[in-house]
Formats: sequence, structure tokens, C-alpha cells
Amino acid sequence: MTSMPHPAPVAPHLAGETVAYSGPVAAAGRFIAPDLLRGIALLGIALANSVYYVTDRVTGPLARPVDGSTGDHVADVLVGTFVDNRSFPLFTLLFAYGFTVLVQRQAARGVPRARARALLLRRSLWLIVLGALHVVFLFEGDILLSYGLLGLVLAAMFAASDRAFRIVGWSTLVVFLAVAGQDGLAGGGPGEIDGLPIEVGTVLGDALWRLLALVGLIFTAPLTVGMLLPIAVLGTLLGRRRVLECPAEHLPLLRRLTLVGFPVSVLGALPLVLATIGVWQPGPVVLYLLGVLHGATGVVGALALLGLVGWWVGAQEARTASVLVPTSAAVRALVAVGRRSLTCYLLQSVLFVLLLKPWALGLGVGAGTLSISLIAVGVWLVTVVVAVLLDRAGRQGPAEWVLRRLTYGR
Repeated sequence: MTSMPHPAPVAPHLAGETVAYSGPVAAAGRFIAPDLLRGIALLGIALANSVYYVTDRVTGPLARPVDGSTGDHVADVLVGTFVDNRSFPLFTLLFAYGFTVLVQRQAARGVPRARARALLLRRSLWLIVLGALHVVFLFEGDILLSYGLLGLVLAAMFAASDRAFRIVGWSTLVVFLAVAGQDGLAGGGPGEIDGLPIEVGTVLGDALWRLLALVGLIFTAPLTVGMLLPIAVLGTLLGRRRVLECPAEHLPLLRRLTLVGFPVSVLGALPLVLATIGVWQPGPVVLYLLGVLHGATGVVGALALLGLVGWWVGAQEARTASVLVPTSAAVRALVAVGRRSLTCYLLQSVLFVLLLKPWALGLGVGAGTLSISLIAVGVWLVTVVVAVLLDRAGRQGPAEWVLRRLTYGR
């Protein structure tokens, strides 16, 4: 690894200068840890989302087919223990962290609060629009719309104290736990959409289902935001302390998150995972409680991975007394994906649709979770190649370009 001095902080505005807002940060001024984590998290997002494209199979807890092969069960154990309900909280932590960095950059530049809030609201509203389009055309399990709604709440309270954030986090924790329990309940039969006159597996049926999903997302928006808020509060508090921007200053915290978080995460995941592969068959009430446990310890697992990556980066920076610049090809590739996370996330959906939908190549029809997981890894690797090529060309992702143009204008 080579090193370089810390990027200089954004200079305060000159007296009397009118500052509309502080624009996006160039790649050279970005910190490694958040982007590295986003690149890793997107692999988890691909693995977690891919199972929802499996059709013509009876599913149980964690949306896994109940009659999987030995290879499928191995995949279920690995993904259920280390990915499910772990990647999504990590992405939420990073979303809130990035939102906080954006707030801090506006303050450091001397942007008036009203203008800063307007910028944050505009960005969140456009994220909602992009999320809605994603649902309608590609994937009903979209998270962008929910993050846009979450962004509206964070923008409204961006100047609130840490204490206020903690109160919000604790008061909405019950919503998160109640929703998390749903993952412990059984899924359904092949292609079931109870009570709806929709023919599953056709282009028209898919389109109608996604439109209904969009309506459902809109109506359940308060519940969704309430579920995300406890995780977002953690990301906000970490962001206010610059834990990932200055990891060398927070090594004790990062070590504790890692060493305590991973055992708690694994032990909390195993009961539901073992039920998923049929090692034991608890009743629905116990399964719901196991879903709560799986979800709650998943947040701990997300913090553990955040701690591990931050610990590694911080240790390198403490040794060299400067910001880490990746020379490893693997690290550079992950960082390239993280810096184009929106593009790579949407590209995943495009590839999943083309490969897995019954009306496309149909590889998801009757598929086992081992084969679907291998496809997910392959899809993620394609996004890595695309991100690396864009990085070498010195270009941002097209989705990032669109969102930034809509948010900041020219």
C-alpha cells in the first residue's frame, strides 16, 4: 500500500460570500472505507435478492425452498448466516453515514441551513422517483424508494442533537423487530399470489404485480421508514464521529464492533437457518421469534463488518500516518464498485431479470439456491468489471451522474 496526506477539509466560505451548496466530492477526495464497504455489501445484496427470482418452488423461512438438495442447504446455511439480514442493514448504515457526511460538507462550506435542507430534500425526492421506476420496470423488492423516504426524515432532522436521534432510534426499534420477525414465517407455494387474478411468469403478470408492489410500498411507507430508522440512527451517530473517515482515531471501537459483533451475529442467525434447512421444525410463533432474533443480530453483524473493514483501514493508516491509497487490484475493484453503487445495484436488477425471469432466459424457474447463489455471484462480478472499466476511464456511473445532475444541477 502507498500513502498520501489526508485530503484537506473543505475550506470555510469567505465572509460575505454567498454559497448555494457544496457539490459532490471528486474521487481523489473520497475516503476508502465507506466505498470499500459498499462494494462488499453489493455482493451481499445480490445474494440476498437473487432468491426472490426463484419460481415454481415451495418456500419456507428466509424465502428458501423447503425441498432443497444438499448443495442448496450448504448455500442456505452460508447465505442465511452471513448475508441475509446482514447486507441490507450494512447498506442502510452506509446510506445514513453518507447522508451525514453530505450534511457535514454543507456545514463546513458555510451553506445556510435552509439551502442545505432543500438540497437534501431534493436528493431524497429524486431517489424516490428512481426507486419507483426501479419497482415498475425491474424489481418489486427495491430499496431506493424506501431510502428516499428515509432521506426525507433525515433531512427534516439533520440539525437535531445526538440525544434526539437516540430517542428516535429507541422509539422505533419495536417497529424494526416486528417487521424482522416476518422472515421467520413460511413463504408460499409455487407462484402464489393469493386472491389476485394475476398470471405469474408472464411479462404482463410481472408488470401488474410490480405496479401493485409500488402501491403497497407507498401505503406501507411509514412502517418502512420506522423499520429503517433505528439502523439509520446508528449510521448517523457513526458519521457524526467520522468513524470511517478517520478510522485510525477509532480503532478501539472498531475492534470491539468486530470481535463482539461477529460471534453474536452468527449465533443469532443459526437457529432460524437450521429451521430453514429442516434440522428442526418449530411452530409459527417460535419461527416468528427466531426471525426477530435473526434480524436483530443481523444489525450487529453489519456493524461487525463495518468494524472489520474500518479496523483494517485504520490500522494501515495508523502505521503510515496517512490516508490509505489502495494498490491491490481486488481492493481497487471493490472501491470502484462502491463509488458506483447505485449503478451497480440497478445493473444487478437488469441482469437478474434477463437471466432469471420465466419470460426471459428462465434460469430461475425451479432453480435451487446453490445455482441461484452462483448466478448472483456471477452477476456481481459483471458489475465489478463494469465499475472497473468506468474507473479506468475516469467516469462515474451513469446512475450516479443522473442523480447528481438532478440534485445539484449543472
